[in-house]
Amino acid sequence: MHANAAGDVPARLEALGTTAGLGRAALHSQLAAALDVLVHLVRDGRGTRRIAEIHVLERDREGLVSTVPAVVWGEHGFREERGARRLWEMCGRVRRSFASGGEPLHARQVFPATDTEPVRSERRSR
Repeated sequence: MHANAAGDVPARLEALGTTAGLGRAALHSQLAAALDVLVHLVRDGRGTRRIAEIHVLERDREGLVSTVPAVVWGEHGFREERGARRLWEMCGRVRRSFASGGEPLHARQVFPATDTEPVRSERRSR
């Protein structure tokens, strides 16, 4: 799905649901049942896609879904936001150092199996 930010996804889905005749409450019920995490990608200056932010979803008292930032890419790497604890719990790895005072995280801390550089796919000719 194309959206300017992860936080825009519920509104984009509402617009799509409306065109299909799906009511707002039904759409949010489907959204809550189908998704746990949103990963927002952006293109850097070289055209390479990279993760800009990861949001978790939560429902309010009326049953509407909103997104909560969990990790956001900043000037010095990823930094934890309000939804980080929930993201780590969903991933099955609660961070013991969660009380890090909001210090920026580096990609290796957030995604230890990856490198800090974007992954590039290469096509190989046969």
